[in-house]
Amino acid sequence: MPQNAGRLSHDPGRLPPKSAPRRGQKIVIRVAGYPPFKEARASLRNPKHPLYDRFVRQRKSAGKAMRGRRWSEGAIALNFTMFAPGFEKGKGLVDYVGGIEDTLDGSHGFTFTYLPIVFQDDCQVCRIESLFKLNPTTEYVLEIEFLQ
Repeated sequence: MPQNAGRLSHDPGRLPPKSAPRRGQKIVIRVAGYPPFKEARASLRNPKHPLYDRFVRQRKSAGKAMRGRRWSEGAIALNFTMFAPGFEKGKGLVDYVGGIEDTLDGSHGFTFTYLPIVFQDDCQVCRIESLFKLNPTTEYVLEIEFLQ
């Protein structure tokens, strides 16, 4: 039997012990570096993707911000601010928003499964504001409000 038999190549997340955030509550997530982006040809959720670390950093930061609370099943407002010297080639705010949403919800593919962290599905995000601010260092801030 192979040495890795029964082990996952990634952390799918943990079942949270506390109840979901209540209506009106907010969390703030701050992450260094560029955010994950939506890419049709190869998901950043795949542990073999060269930029997989962006996905992992955001999930870890979101998990800390949730403080053991269960993901929401209600409406979500998302404010995204990116600070950077510029955009990556071929990327814009909408690409990053798609990747951010994919990182905060649950997902699965042929080789991976992830539990939701902030919300069950990205269709729950009913209000999005995104902003780019020119800055010498790169980081992004997500302010998430639980609307229902």
